[in-house]
Amino acid sequence: MQSARKLWMASLAALLISSMAFARPDVDPVPESSKWLVEGAEVVLALNVKQMFGSELMKKGGAEAIKGLIAGNEHAKTVFEATGIDPVKDIDTITLSGTMSTPKDVKALVVVKGKFNLDKIQTAAEKFAKKNPDELKLVKEDKLQLFQIKTNDQTLFGGFVDSTTLVLTPSKEATVDAVKTAGTKAAKVNKVLQPAMEKFTGKESLALGLVINDELKKALEKTPQAKEIAPKLQSLTVSLTLTDAATTALAINTEDAATAKKVLMLLNQAKGLGQLLAANDMNFGPIATEMLDALKMGTEKGSVTVNLKVTPEMIEKATKKDKDK
Repeated sequence: MQSARKLWMASLAALLISSMAFARPDVDPVPESSKWLVEGAEVVLALNVKQMFGSELMKKGGAEAIKGLIAGNEHAKTVFEATGIDPVKDIDTITLSGTMSTPKDVKALVVVKGKFNLDKIQTAAEKFAKKNPDELKLVKEDKLQLFQIKTNDQTLFGGFVDSTTLVLTPSKEATVDAVKTAGTKAAKVNKVLQPAMEKFTGKESLALGLVINDELKKALEKTPQAKEIAPKLQSLTVSLTLTDAATTALAINTEDAATAKKVLMLLNQAKGLGQLLAANDMNFGPIATEMLDALKMGTEKGSVTVNLKVTPEMIEKATKKDKDK
């Protein structure tokens, strides 16, 4: 069960991470809202690339740092080389959504919006497939041209809805269905996740919403400190907003205010331990202490909120310290 989920999550996350560094900064992170999500989505990850790459932080070298990740990402390398897509010029947005149920019921969908020259892509894919048959195969299904991409024992099937939309899923059947139906009607997000997702403003650089399902709860219950609260956890949201600083907001949503207070108590204990360890670190201790001190935590009804703003000064100190080592 875990291996199946790890398969699609690892492969799709790899594509997402590799693509985000090159996406064009001019569109909403979730294409046409829920029309491009998996039905019953339990996890949604969206990027606001315009906000991200327009930020001062990225202009000062953050973008180059992300691009450096691409060099070692085989999934991204294969996808872009195989299709002839120029990630700098052609990609607009990337949205990932999926479910985390039993292996046979797991669903996942990546939607890449942009401007694609389909004839050029077909030619490039055919050329790549001839040279690298183990990495790319061009297959037809219901007269649709699909791209079967394999790296590191993980497989994705991609297909173009039109010259502006590429969809990818872990199965041939799901990709065919996505090409034919994606974007035609709004998908229903998991009822636990929906209220959490509504808290996003659309101005975030990155937004993640995740249902804390039964399997995750069981895993948490194995930790003595979390055994009591795990059954009452509902969802998790994380956002990252880049300006001249990096602001992270995390919310742990629970069934009631009492559970939220217990979660906050555990987080405060972890923060205290972190401060103790930082005090004994001569190198990065002062920087870590400053960041932990900047960590703001509290509760709002049944939710625990954690906020951190990493300022340019903090980043400069950390960078300088690393260079001085």
